[in-house]
Formats: sequence, C-alpha cells, structure tokens
Amino acid sequence: MADKPNLPADTDGDGVPENSPGEPGLLRGRPPERPSPDSDADILLPGPTADAKSWLECGWAILDASGVVTKMSDDLAAWLEQPASDLLGRNFWHLLSARCGNWRETTARLQSGNESFDEVKLLRPADASHGPEWFSLEITKTGNTSAVRLSSILPPLSDLEEGAWDESLRTLSAQRQLFVRLLRAEAQLKTLTERWPGVIFSQRSDLSFRFVSAKVEEITGVTVSDWQARPQLFWDVVHEGDVEELRLQFKQARQTAQPVTCTYRIRHAQTGRIAYVLEHRQANVSRGGLLLGYEGVWLDVTRQTLAEKRLSSVAWKETLSILTMGLAHDFSNVMAGIHALSETFLDQEGAARELSDGLTLIRKNAQHASQLVHRIINLHQGKTGERNYYNLNELATEIADLIRKVIPRRMQFVTELTAEPLPVYLDSVELRQVVLNLVLNAVDAMPQAGRLVLRTAGFSELPPMSQRQGVLPRLPAACLSIQDTGCGIKPRHLASIFDPFFTTKPVNKGSGLGLYNARLFAEKHRGAITVDSTEDVGSTFHIWLPQADFTEAETEARENGNADLTGNNNHKSY
Repeated sequence: MADKPNLPADTDGDGVPENSPGEPGLLRGRPPERPSPDSDADILLPGPTADAKSWLECGWAILDASGVVTKMSDDLAAWLEQPASDLLGRNFWHLLSARCGNWRETTARLQSGNESFDEVKLLRPADASHGPEWFSLEITKTGNTSAVRLSSILPPLSDLEEGAWDESLRTLSAQRQLFVRLLRAEAQLKTLTERWPGVIFSQRSDLSFRFVSAKVEEITGVTVSDWQARPQLFWDVVHEGDVEELRLQFKQARQTAQPVTCTYRIRHAQTGRIAYVLEHRQANVSRGGLLLGYEGVWLDVTRQTLAEKRLSSVAWKETLSILTMGLAHDFSNVMAGIHALSETFLDQEGAARELSDGLTLIRKNAQHASQLVHRIINLHQGKTGERNYYNLNELATEIADLIRKVIPRRMQFVTELTAEPLPVYLDSVELRQVVLNLVLNAVDAMPQAGRLVLRTAGFSELPPMSQRQGVLPRLPAACLSIQDTGCGIKPRHLASIFDPFFTTKPVNKGSGLGLYNARLFAEKHRGAITVDSTEDVGSTFHIWLPQADFTEAETEARENGNADLTGNNNHKSY
C-alpha cells in the first residue's frame, strides 16, 4: 500500500488542511483575517462566500436549428433556477430573455448570425438581490446544431472600481481571471514600450514619472530611475528657449482637460545634443479640479524638423524664381526705353535742349534699372537666421516698395500703416519671404483684377481669432495683414491650408509649403497667423507678433551661450 502524501494537517476538522500552500485563506470557504491598518502586509482578496453561488463557471447547452435545448449542463440549469430535465425541449433564447430581459436584442442578433463562431459580452443589471454581473456568451454553429456556453466574467476595467472588488472577486475563478488579465496587460505593455519608437510616460503632478519607457534614456541621457525620483530633471532637459511656452501649454492642458500636442527642444544630459520631440499630453484632473498627473507620448522628430527647414528653402527658391521673372520683365522694359531714347537723340544731335532733357530721362531710367538689379541681388543674397530689432512699419514700407514691382499692373495696391511705432524682434528676411508668398497667393486669387492692401496695427488686447495657428502673442502685440478681394477660400479647406503640402493649385503650380512656412515663421517668433475668408469676397491673412520689450536679444544670446553681449548692438532707432 502506497504511503499517503504528506499534506498539511486539518486541525479544526472542516476537511480543509490548515496553512494550505499557495493561496492562504482562499480555499477555506471564509475570508482571511484582514491586517491591521498599520500593517505593511498586502491586503488579501476575500475568499468564497454564499454570494458566490451566482457565479457561473462554465454553463453549456446543445441546441437544434430552431434554438431548442437538446442537452444542458447542470450548472447552467441551476443558474436558470430550474432542473435540467425541465429545460429540455424549450427554446434556449426564450429562457435567456426570461432570465434577463435586456439581453433579448443582443441574443437575437447572435442567434440569427451566419458566423460559425461568435461571442458577446452581456451585462445583467443590479437589482435588490444582486449587484451588476457580466457574462460571456459564446456560440458555435455546425450544420443544424449549435453549442452555446455562458460564463461569468469580470467587469470591464471602467466598471472594476474600488467598490466592485468585493462583489466581483469572491470566487477563485474570478481571481484567476483577474490574474490572467493582469499578466496579459503587463505583457502587452512591455511589448508596446519595447517596440514603440518613442517614449510612453505617466507623470505625477510634480512632473516626476510614475512610469516611463526605456527609450527616454536614449533621447535625454537620463536613466529611468532618475526620471522617477527627481522632478526637476524635466525642466533641466527642456531647452531654456522653450520653457516659457511649454509652461503655457501645460497650463492650458490643466484648465481645459483636453489633450495638447506641441513640439519643443530637449538637450541630451550627457552629450548636449539638441533633439526636437513631438509631445502629446493629456492631463488627469479630478472632479474637484485637482491635477493628478499627465499621460503622454514623445516622438523624436529631429530629422523631420531638419527636413522641413530644407523644404522651406526649396519653397523659397520656387517663389524667388517667380519674383525674379517679374523683376527681369520690368528691367527689360526700362532698358528698352533707354535704348529707344538713345537712338532718337542720336538722330537729333542738333537739338541741344531736347538732348539735355533726354539725357536727364536716360539717367533717371538708368537709376531705376540699377535699383531693380539691386533688388534682384538682395533677394538672392538674403539669408535667414539673423534676428534684429525693427519698426514693423518701416519693414512694411520696404516690402511694399518691392510688392509694387512684382504685382501685375491690373492690381490696385495700397498700404494702411499705423502712425504709432511697432517695435518687433524678428528675422526680416524670413518676414519678407512670408509676406511675398502671401502676396503671390493673393495675386493668384485675383486673376482678372482686384485690390491688395498691406496693413499694420498695434493691439493692447487681442480680438477674437479664427483659424489660428501658433500661440497667442505676448501683449502688447503687433499685426501685419495682407488683404485681397479675390475668390476667397472654401470653408472646407480652412482647417487644412496651413498643413505642409496642402494646395489647391495644379501639381506643377505650387509646392503647398507657402502657408506652412508662414505658420512656422509665426510659431518661431512666439506669435500666430490667422485668416478671415469669405468665398467670392476675399481673404485677409494676419501675422500676429509680440511687440519687443528690448530684452529679446539678451535672452537669445544667453540661450545660445553667448556671454559677450556688447559686440553686436541690435537696436534700431525709430
């Protein structure tokens, strides 16, 4: 006779050995003792109780083509509260509807479906005798026979709140389900974080990380453990030039509880390398308005950002070729006049008075031609990347002089400049490129004739803005507007016109980068671009910029690590 296995002793005669290994208290049919509030021990889930009788482990039934029960398990019959013998020959779907009326529509779809296998999740609402219960109903169809299986399942995550734990986890089956769900979720999260090309994170309200994927160390040079323990690290790696704007974005995320997407620079803690990250951030806010933390992702978009800058250069070269053709045409007309006058006065050598007047006109036209040549040279030699202090009115006047030379004569062009000076700190070459792009778009929108207005204005308070791209500028603000009386923009296009490569022109007529470059200019200068447009009436583009307070140059030099601020006086007089 074989020896009995060495089992733990049953000390109280209830048939269940004491100190059963693996799951203390869960096999004994009663809840384990709860630890005291001061204990560090994990709180154990309650064991099975009489309430667990409503849990259906795995009930099954065999049905004929009309849904009549030909065989049924005792567990399912007990759940239906009738003997299995009494249920044979009855319609299974009617039995389910009688047990839970709100299942009728769902089970009818399941019964009439043509799939060989189907599954639905069903909720049995709470009543006076039980709390809410969730079930999985599966059906397999083979010929004229169907097999159905009904099993209790845990509620979805959204319903599995603190108050539902005691009601939902009273059986070993439910506890095993939860354990499997946790393992599956952990495995899926691990796979996602390892394969995701960016960073996935969960931040506390102090900006330390509850969780962050390992990719963060590659981008920032800071270890995961340091990220989780040191809140101030976040602002240490964010480029100082983007800190202020990023804080405003966080404030917006907290106040609106809406996701925020933005791009900013971070500096690698070990190498000093600057990277551009695209961040999507969602604030978690309590019902009382308390900030609990953030969830979000990072993507390294450094290569994309560099490519966009190169594309901007390509787009400007395309615009430059159009402008050069217009200037060259004017130059040809001027030189033709000089040539004609020269021939005329060669034939009239005796007319001294006429010769003197003609030579004066020749000199005037020659000077005009020289100015056109210089404009062409300036357009080709202008380099972006250098900011300076300017009066926006003076820049607008210079640009207006160029606009008059490049737009068709059928266009009426006027300027409406404010009398007050508008100090701005910007890249004048980039501004000129943006304005000329907008002007060319306006010309295309007025193929027959029209009126073009270049306008400046100052604002101590911002008016309502439509179709805004960029950030609200610091007050007081300056605005440069380009208005046309063209065909306008279709309403369905307004949300997309500032996207890269969006264009309504033929493929060989436009790159779709002009308005995108205008958006980048506004964002780079801590401002915005907006548009007001009515179809068949015209459009007005507004470039909004913060007025300079004359600290920008020092801030920029400090950000670039330039300690010598005396070698370049960037102030212009007004």
